[in-house]
Order: sequence, then structure tokens, then C-alpha cells
Amino acid sequence: MPLALPATCAAWTRPDFQSVLLAELQQSGALVLALQRGITRGSHALTDNVSLMVLRRNESADGLRVKAGLSYFSIIPGCACEADPTPMSELPEYVELQIDIQRADGAATLHLLEE
Repeated sequence: MPLALPATCAAWTRPDFQSVLLAELQQSGALVLALQRGITRGSHALTDNVSLMVLRRNESADGLRVKAGLSYFSIIPGCACEADPTPMSELPEYVELQIDIQRADGAATLHLLEE
């Protein structure tokens, strides 16, 4: 299913741009794969408590480009056995994404930025 971010495109010049972008990414389900691929400490991304910060914004005649940093948590699930020494603690994670949005229709792509 293609990703579309029409509300984000419409909010480009508004002060609530950052929150609109995060909400639309979460509603679309697009963050799940990106956050899972960006894990460095855990093995399963938790997507319910994600914080997004816009690091850079650029615009052209036909599109918008956003570089965003996302902070979230991951876990290393254990077997939940009584003798399992692995606690279910949340591990902090951070990833940077490039988000390209077409002005005409709000079609968007996400790219995980490697360090």
C-alpha cells in the first residue's frame, strides 16, 4: 500500500507541522517497519511512545523533504519463564529518517538514514 501524507503536506507552514507528521505516520502504520529496521539495542520495536523531532526541512516546486529524528523504545522479549534471567525492560532507540512528499498528491516515501 502506497504511503500518502496529505495532512502533513497541508501543514508544511503551520506551527503544528511536527505533530501532524508524527500523527499521520503513526496512523498509516509506516513507522513500524522503519523503527524495526533501525533497532540497535533490542529486537522488537515499540511504536506506541514515539517522539519525533524535525531536524531539517527543504522544499522544491514539486516536493517536500524532511529529515527527522525519532526516539522510541525496543525490548528483548524473553520466554516469560520463572527462571528466565532476561527482564522485559525497555531499551532506548534512535533513528533518523528522510521523508520525501510530493506536493501534488501527498505521496510519500521513507528512507532510513544510516549513521
